[in-house]
Amino acid sequence: MRSRVLPWVIGVYAWSWGWAGLLALTGRPTVGLGFLILAIPFIMGPGVVTAIWRRRVVREAPLEDLNELKIGNPTLVGWLGAIVFVWVAALLAHLFGWATFDLTGTAIAERVSDVQGAEKAADALTAMREGAVPYAVVASLQALMVGLLYAPVRVAEELGWRGVLPREFLGLGPRWSALLAGLLWGIWRVPLVWMGGYFADAPMAGALAMVAASIPQAVLLTALARRAKTVWAPAIAQGVLTAIGPFHELVLQGGNPVLTSPMGAAGGVAAVLGVAVLWATESPKSPIL
Repeated sequence: MRSRVLPWVIGVYAWSWGWAGLLALTGRPTVGLGFLILAIPFIMGPGVVTAIWRRRVVREAPLEDLNELKIGNPTLVGWLGAIVFVWVAALLAHLFGWATFDLTGTAIAERVSDVQGAEKAADALTAMREGAVPYAVVASLQALMVGLLYAPVRVAEELGWRGVLPREFLGLGPRWSALLAGLLWGIWRVPLVWMGGYFADAPMAGALAMVAASIPQAVLLTALARRAKTVWAPAIAQGVLTAIGPFHELVLQGGNPVLTSPMGAAGGVAAVLGVAVLWATESPKSPIL
């Protein structure tokens, strides 16, 4: 690790993990909208630390080419690709026998029943089956719009993990730089699991699954940022993933979220397949990673 980036890594972990520790001590909400709001300072840590680090430590100009919003094909690929990713992850979970793929609404009704009772679940199931379009499709289209609202928060995260860190590690080679940055990114995200954001019923296994899945996912997001020449592209993709939330709960019956979640094993396998396609199809004359 280049010595000059070490203060950045320490600063990002101190900021975000410190905030997570403060929430744990004060007993703040760990689920729902309250969790999302309280997680914003955690997520923005890399952006805040990057601004301080560039001004006080390395004394360099901001990454202007990565910090500007540029609408082009790579950005659109990230926007739409996030939805494709969660669908692929759900289908893989079905193919591996981890859960049963279902678009009838039964999977959603089961979860409504657990929270609001059988009567509410029956009403929800009837409403979904009367719709002309499966609810999972409607939710996916809504996530494309709502995800754009989350992107400004996610861009602070991406400015660090897809902007600063892969560049600082570039001497290792573009692929290794993305993999190492992905590992550090995955470990950085672990407190979000312990805060209840993911895998509340199995935080330890969920944390390990998320770290493992983060590595190939980071490679895809880094490739997206490099192709688009802006961290807005992966930020928009991340925003859509935030908006779609636990997609596996909409289309999968049964199963362990550690296996079926886009943030868990299914998402990791989907990302590995994406990386394989990326590396197999990139031009030797103009490699992305």
